[in-house]
Amino acid sequence: MTINKRLSFLQELICCNYNIYLQSYTPELELIYTNCPDEIAAGETVSLADYTDTLLKYVHDGGHYPFILDTLPGLLFIAGFEYKEAALYRIHILGPAFTGKNSHLLLKKELDQRELSVRLRSALFHQFEQIPIIPTTQLFQYAVMFHYCITGERITTGEIQFSLENNSAKRDELQLISEEHRGIWIAEQALLQMFKDGNPDYKKALEKSSSLSNGIKFDVGDSIRQQKNSVLVLLTLCSRASIEGGLNPSISYTLNDYYAGMIEDCKTTSALTNLTRTMLDDYVQRVQQSKTKNGISPQIQSVCDYISMHPKEKFSIAEFASRVGYTEYYFSHKFRKEFGVSIADYIRKVKIEHAKLLLCGTHMNIQEISDELAFGSRSYFSSSFQKETGLSPSEYRSKNLKI
Repeated sequence: MTINKRLSFLQELICCNYNIYLQSYTPELELIYTNCPDEIAAGETVSLADYTDTLLKYVHDGGHYPFILDTLPGLLFIAGFEYKEAALYRIHILGPAFTGKNSHLLLKKELDQRELSVRLRSALFHQFEQIPIIPTTQLFQYAVMFHYCITGERITTGEIQFSLENNSAKRDELQLISEEHRGIWIAEQALLQMFKDGNPDYKKALEKSSSLSNGIKFDVGDSIRQQKNSVLVLLTLCSRASIEGGLNPSISYTLNDYYAGMIEDCKTTSALTNLTRTMLDDYVQRVQQSKTKNGISPQIQSVCDYISMHPKEKFSIAEFASRVGYTEYYFSHKFRKEFGVSIADYIRKVKIEHAKLLLCGTHMNIQEISDELAFGSRSYFSSSFQKETGLSPSEYRSKNLKI
């Protein structure tokens, strides 16, 4: 199947829910193909939503990943890039779309500041009524699929790029993908544990958590305000988790104040998304640095990070020693010296912490949790759990069940 056929098929699938259109351009942005109705394509909507300069700059800078175009009247487009023999061949664009139910109201405020004739305003709003409102999370998923159709490359939503320019009106709104909170708590705990560990692979846990919830379920009437509130909550949680991971509290609180102010200054979804990535990377790197300063060597820390990321595996101390280039005896001695506990005790502690999440956040039975975490037997799991917590797995669940 050719790229054009894959793109047409994707657009048809999206149109089962939302009327979104496909356009293809040369690298110089000369239109080659569009299935956008003439009323929109030739109307004032697209001319107002001029993304030419922003897109050409991204292309000039060597952009490869999907690019979310925030445009002035509150419209969003997804740009994808087709290369042939390392040279840009085509630029494909999906759009336009709104991302919040209050987009029209915010757009009206923007247009009120312009000197437009009654005829033009009427024509614009007629065109806007035909443009779909697509939740932010859903739009990002479409961007991932769009990129795959063009390149065959699998990426995550974390690799989507956004404009750094502050050139659009306030208008975005996070929409929840579920009316329930099922599974959110356990995903959130896994994410926070990564910040405690200074684990740079936190983005996978963040993506899983984001797929379950887009944030606070309270409609404040201003969608960018809603998104800011969610990021502020994330900032607070990660700040406290980083303190537990060894970051100096004064540094963590100072960073919290600094980033809270930066969040308030953001005017667009793109600016807020970019700031969030910078903020989270900053915290993780500082926790890593604090662990190094606390006398934990990079070799031992890498083993700890691996254990935290793969609590379901059956670990081999000999394999860990070989991984960092030590003998088994030296590795075990060094680990105990730096952490104050044996490697076996550390592994058991990590597995028990994960077991707590499964006991509180799922309906898995005790045997299933034992098997999931490779304890070998239910009796060994139960005795290890009681030794660590002072409670049996059943007693712990009865006191802490979250669902």
